[in-house]
Amino acid sequence: MVNMEKDQELLEKVTIFLIVLVSAIILFTQYQFYRLLNSSLLVYLSVLLIVALVGLLVWLFVSESKDTKHKPHAIHAEHEAHAKPLTLTEKVSYGLMAVAAFLIIFNQIQISQASALAGLSTGLTFKTSSTKTSLALTGDPNQDAMTVVISRGVPFYGEALGVSFDDPIKSLDIIANLDPAYGRNKIQLSPEEKQRYISILTIPTMGCEYCCGANTAVTKDGRPTCGCKHSWAMRGLAAYLIKNYPQISDDEVKREVAKWKGMFFPKQMIQKYVKEVQTGQYTADISALLLDVDEEKLKEMKQAVASSGSAQGSSGAAQSVDSLPSMVGGC
Repeated sequence: MVNMEKDQELLEKVTIFLIVLVSAIILFTQYQFYRLLNSSLLVYLSVLLIVALVGLLVWLFVSESKDTKHKPHAIHAEHEAHAKPLTLTEKVSYGLMAVAAFLIIFNQIQISQASALAGLSTGLTFKTSSTKTSLALTGDPNQDAMTVVISRGVPFYGEALGVSFDDPIKSLDIIANLDPAYGRNKIQLSPEEKQRYISILTIPTMGCEYCCGANTAVTKDGRPTCGCKHSWAMRGLAAYLIKNYPQISDDEVKREVAKWKGMFFPKQMIQKYVKEVQTGQYTADISALLLDVDEEKLKEMKQAVASSGSAQGSSGAAQSVDSLPSMVGGC
């Protein structure tokens, strides 16, 4: 009988230790989710559960201490033969385990949400390369501009975020909400990351000048220069890539931002490209789009434009450019 009491006490201690350990892990995980999803309803629900969990733990320790002081040293055998109802301490222990289980379920839901909103998918892979590729450039300025400026398909981060160049309006809303200034799902940057963010987005033409006239996306102290949604999206994407893909270069971040600028302002960006290819002097946004374009192809196209004496290209390609919208998505 004494051994049974000792076994019961040991089991209770082990149970409490495991609950405390799991609670500490969950608390740490929730802190990480708070940094990532600070506007999420799930975070606030989890905080309430954590408060309940901590409160129950404190109560359990206090109750256990009182029970130990008043616990009789001898128990009659005839009382051991009868089934005992659950004590209050036992009920609280079960309650603790139930709350911990709910928190674990919340963790799993938040992991899924984090994957969708911030790209922290457990199976995330980096699907880009710095190796330059040869696009199918034809020598027709307008046609080649369509190829360079108008992106197609899903970018390497597209699956994690749920964005595609083939659906720019939906994608605009998603990446705009990552904006560190105004987004609902703000990307939180460390001081080092913010310096990189500022360095990239204070470069002239890395802004949405076609909408609000701002030639850069942020000021030198990191404040937004424009409140339109296109500018949100450019800041949001830059911050997202810096946070989640630290291995890519600043030029590669600029390239991805410029791709979306081309999707948001296709006509102006194509016209700019056609103009700049004649001189070989490129602004930062167009230069970023040409990051992965074979330089020999660019030289060939420039020579073709010079020999023809015209930058207008074929009438069909020019009409295609004229039919493009000046702006995709609202401000």
